[in-house]
Amino acid sequence: MMKVYVCSPYRAGDSAELDRNIEYAQALTRQALKAGLAPITPHLYMTQCLDERKPQERAQGLTAGLALLKGCDFVIVGGKYGISEGMCREIETADRLGIAVVNAERLEEVRKQIDKLREQAANDYAKMNSCKFCKGSRLHSCTGYSCKEPYQRAYDYAMSELAAGCKVVKIE
Repeated sequence: MMKVYVCSPYRAGDSAELDRNIEYAQALTRQALKAGLAPITPHLYMTQCLDERKPQERAQGLTAGLALLKGCDFVIVGGKYGISEGMCREIETADRLGIAVVNAERLEEVRKQIDKLREQAANDYAKMNSCKFCKGSRLHSCTGYSCKEPYQRAYDYAMSELAAGCKVVKIE
């Protein structure tokens, strides 16, 4: 599973706005889970332990969130209610680290692109591990020997490694 950082506003002027922001963060997290991603949404749980109104505790939460962001594959930005100061810092950090930033409205499209890339990587890996006679063949079979079974094993292995978040590399 790819790890994604969910970036959305938390700080609010009143309790109704705070409730709205929390519900929005929960909806984005749910959307990421349904897309087969592992979301990290620190403002949903760190605010349960830290007091947002105390500057030192807010700074601790923001710092911890940025540390979590560094280990993510990409950032999902929920800008429906604007970009807050904290979100701006998260987006700038992701950009500086070369971590892709994706608008929440495009998440389904991005998920489909990721699935296509995984499928292609698994096919490429399986082709690299088929017999020399079959390389490049769409049927992956040759006279007197069928490499369909080894090809399928290589493909299944590659898909399991990709699903586990590992990168399959070509070894020559």
